[in-house]
Amino acid sequence: MNKKWFAIVPAVALVAAPLPMQHASASENQMVQATDEQNEYENVLNIAPEHQPTLTQGSTGMYGNEVDFVQFTISQAGFETEVDGVFGPNTEEQVKAFQAEHGLIADGIVGVNTWVALFSEYDDAQFPVETAIHYAEDELQNDDLIFSSDGVLREDSEGNHFYSLKAQSQDLIDSGGSGTVGFYNVYKNGDVVEADPQS
Repeated sequence: MNKKWFAIVPAVALVAAPLPMQHASASENQMVQATDEQNEYENVLNIAPEHQPTLTQGSTGMYGNEVDFVQFTISQAGFETEVDGVFGPNTEEQVKAFQAEHGLIADGIVGVNTWVALFSEYDDAQFPVETAIHYAEDELQNDDLIFSSDGVLREDSEGNHFYSLKAQSQDLIDSGGSGTVGFYNVYKNGDVVEADPQS
């Protein structure tokens, strides 16, 4: 999956290792809250990828909204598809494009590997790095801090999603130093936990 790098000034983001970053800004209207879609697709999200139905052109799924979920998720990923529950030729073409983007066999068939990529894409959209930035800003309350991110949504051993954040002091950077003052894991539920850097 292609990931984007962010540098938020002042803002919070993730870092696995110091790499070149793009500039972006986080604002209140970029916060993504839990939406009606999450409840609408709960029955799909509660089934592991290996137990999902294989979807092809003409499929409807087991519960009737698996195709809607696929269409909604690939649309969020930039592959515009009407969310109408019909796995037609256009949906198949957009699934192929989504699969190619994620390094999968672009056959237009939604099997286990495509379900894994869809779930990951859906989670990323529900908890974007900008939301983690706001959580950390609110918790740390320090205008001198700059945060950087590799944009990778990680999962701990208990299945909780988080971003790893690197905090730097602008004053220390201006004085010629690296400015690094700490690392934080910021969880989907808003918890901000001091952490070791991700390797």
